[in-house]
Amino acid sequence: MSCLVVGGSGFVGRHVVRRLLEAGHAVFNVDRVAPIRPLPDETPVVADVTRPEGLASAAQAARATSAVVWLAAAIRQRRSIDASTRADLELMVEAPLRLLDALAPAPTACVYLSSVQVYGRPERLPVDEDHQARPFTAYGVAKLCAEQMLGVACEARGVAFAALRAAFIYGPGQHAGNVIPRFLEHVRRGQPPVVHGPGADVRDDVFVGDVARAVGLALERGVSGVFNIGSGRPHSLRDVALAACRLGAAGLEPVHEPRDSGWVDRWYSIDRARRQLGFEPTAFADGLGQQWQAGA
Repeated sequence: MSCLVVGGSGFVGRHVVRRLLEAGHAVFNVDRVAPIRPLPDETPVVADVTRPEGLASAAQAARATSAVVWLAAAIRQRRSIDASTRADLELMVEAPLRLLDALAPAPTACVYLSSVQVYGRPERLPVDEDHQARPFTAYGVAKLCAEQMLGVACEARGVAFAALRAAFIYGPGQHAGNVIPRFLEHVRRGQPPVVHGPGADVRDDVFVGDVARAVGLALERGVSGVFNIGSGRPHSLRDVALAACRLGAAGLEPVHEPRDSGWVDRWYSIDRARRQLGFEPTAFADGLGQQWQAGA
């Protein structure tokens, strides 16, 4: 299979491109920036898909492909509506629809990397795909809108469409501003990780390699639908901090500081992904160990 990956130079994108190439697929990576180290057999296409000329470059590359994977998204996951929200909507909703319109013939499959943020505040745990979607961030609203619009467009064209609602992604290459890289960096320096609040907050951290594998499974099985992609079990923030401590010097323990705002417990059922995709998550300790070994 030949695949057009939009956003293949970022944190998740590098793992997705690698997984697809290892599975024997041809990959055209369309991104605003070229990959720092292109992988063998990867075809980079530097283009801004929110601009007409960039969209044309992506469409030209896609003529040689049979599947589209959309990973491109806003980096800041804003709660508020501000001047940049329009640009986020263009990137996450309008651009993928325009690309689909520009492709002739249509691809056989399309995978969109969505987010569990579409659910908003959980009303029950674990959250399954039938849970009401009530996002409370502009980012979550954009992801939900893209899922629905692309679903309609793909169905009209006879294209298999899978929306993968990823939980909180961690792994090698993750931005240092996220909580797990911060914990690991403290431990590397021989310092205890700092947990804000008591650390009993429940979260769902999914390994980036599992997200990449889920993308490949969705393409290869040609499935349509919405799928939660998570770890399959919850971890408290203190559990995460303790797991990070175990990778460093003996005797390290998390320290706790006051927290300004509350957290809503959240974790997600992956039963549908297990049944229909054959998806199985990596154990958290194994994924964290890989991130530690990678120095990220």
